Amino acid sequence: MRNIKFLTLILVLGLAVPTAFARPDNSSARMTAELQDKIYHAKVFDSGRVQVAFDNGVATLTGTVDNLGAKLDAERAARKTKGVTQVIDNIRVSADDVTPEQILREARHEVVTYYHYTIFDNVVLELNGNTLVVSGQVTQPYKKHDLGNILARVRGVANLENNLEVLPTSFMDDQLRFQLARAIYGNPSILPQYRIQPYPPIHIIVKNGNVTLEGAVGSKMDKTLAGMIASRVGLSFSVTNNLRVAQS
Repeated sequence: MRNIKFLTLILVLGLAVPTAFARPDNSSARMTAELQDKIYHAKVFDSGRVQVAFDNGVATLTGTVDNLGAKLDAERAARKTKGVTQVIDNIRVSADDVTPEQILREARHEVVTYYHYTIFDNVVLELNGNTLVVSGQVTQPYKKHDLGNILARVRGVANLENNLEVLPTSFMDDQLRFQLARAIYGNPSILPQYRIQPYPPIHIIVKNGNVTLEGAVGSKMDKTLAGMIASRVGLSFSVTNNLRVAQS
């Protein structure tokens, strides 16, 4: 009788041990599926393919996408998943079919079509390998944040350096901005070819009463004229004319 009880106990333990060891595997499979679903709904798969491995709270992401924004979206989705304590992001960004010129052209298009980008902002783009360097000035902090997010999603951008300067908030600077805009763009007999363009090329940057003209014009005469107009307007402390003379 004692032997029968002993054998029964062994059988019970033998059945229990595989069941206990199976639970982590089932849990890992469930978490992997949940992570894949989260990443799918973040629309990461529109930009490439991402694989997920999950073990003991750690989510490891691998695969390839064609822009930095998709990589960050995948990592963000994984971090927000309940049960994930750490994310290892090994996703690679690659877009071999895109040239540096195409990257810069698309980035410039994204900037000028950003609905909060105005003649009082100035964004300069430079490509260093697959790193997009963004500099210049914007009038509000949210513009720096928005443009960073937008430009990170340009195909071929693997890294982003957002060096945009947020100009200080000032009622006097705002007043000077509008005075300068009216003087440069408001008079139909002065520089008329620039006021009708969908993206006005002369940008008026005001910082603590100091004015800088950025952008491009068609001739040296137009550059000189724009500088003369700016120097006669308002109570600016200084006017710096950085306008470029662009080829037609």
